[in-house]
Amino acid sequence: MKKNILIVGFGNMGCRHVQAVLQEKEKYDVHVFEPFEEMINRNLERIGAAKSDCSFYTSLDALPQIDLAIIATSSGPRFEIVKKLLNKRVNYFLLEKIVFQSTMQFDEILQLAKDKGAALYCNFVNRYFAAYDEIKKAISNLPGKLRMKVYGNAFGLGCNSIHYIDIFQYLTNNNAVLITGSSLNALEEGNRRGKEYMEFDGSLSVTNSAMDSLHIISDRNFSGGIVVSIEKNDTSCLLSEQTGRWYHASEDKIREGDFGIKPTSKLSNIIIREILNGNCRLTTLEQTSQAHSELFRHFNTRVFGNHTPELVCPIT
Repeated sequence: MKKNILIVGFGNMGCRHVQAVLQEKEKYDVHVFEPFEEMINRNLERIGAAKSDCSFYTSLDALPQIDLAIIATSSGPRFEIVKKLLNKRVNYFLLEKIVFQSTMQFDEILQLAKDKGAALYCNFVNRYFAAYDEIKKAISNLPGKLRMKVYGNAFGLGCNSIHYIDIFQYLTNNNAVLITGSSLNALEEGNRRGKEYMEFDGSLSVTNSAMDSLHIISDRNFSGGIVVSIEKNDTSCLLSEQTGRWYHASEDKIREGDFGIKPTSKLSNIIIREILNGNCRLTTLEQTSQAHSELFRHFNTRVFGNHTPELVCPIT
């Protein structure tokens, strides 16, 4: 029997999720929640799909029983959407980042998911890229502390830093992270996703309970894309997101390879299959909760001068 897959939001990310799921029409019926007809028509054309390929809804109340929901909205409405779908007995979720906007929202959804027996995963797709798998294998048994640096242009420090914190957690097998310092500059142009959201450049310094370190720097004057360096003991790796290449230096040998980046349009169906089979490698909502709270602490303090668990952080 086919599974019912719901994609909430048919914007730039949502339509790519749909594109991936439609590659396996024999397994899935695709349901899309999107209230704006113009958005539907534009993005159907973008992915080369027909409206008859999916069932479209403007109300969550009109949905059939859903097996797995992908929430591809901006962060603002996500909390209420997920809460409503959990109460409608949706058991599996794939969530875009920033997942929620406050520690209190995380706590409420985590408790509700526990009560309902639901599994929620976060779409931090770096864990599916070949280069990071190779690096994890190369460093897993090495002694010493991992040192990771991310340097790039104005890539959206507020929006995208969680991706690099997550891959830091993956490489170190340690979710107990602490942001030890930050230098944050609010961008005057704000965030392209709406005036209710802010964006930043600057830097974040992160450590974990084992004293591994991560430094993330967003510099609008840099023109080389995003470069990631990872060092442990006598092994060092350099990855370029712009060129799609990575380099591994160890014991006087240097080798290189393709980064192995997989676009959403070719990856989401793989992730869905793994979630439903119980072997997904993505981060769970509980595993990313502390990292999000650390980001809220620093961004809220920069914007509002204080931070509390219920304060909504204006990033997406």
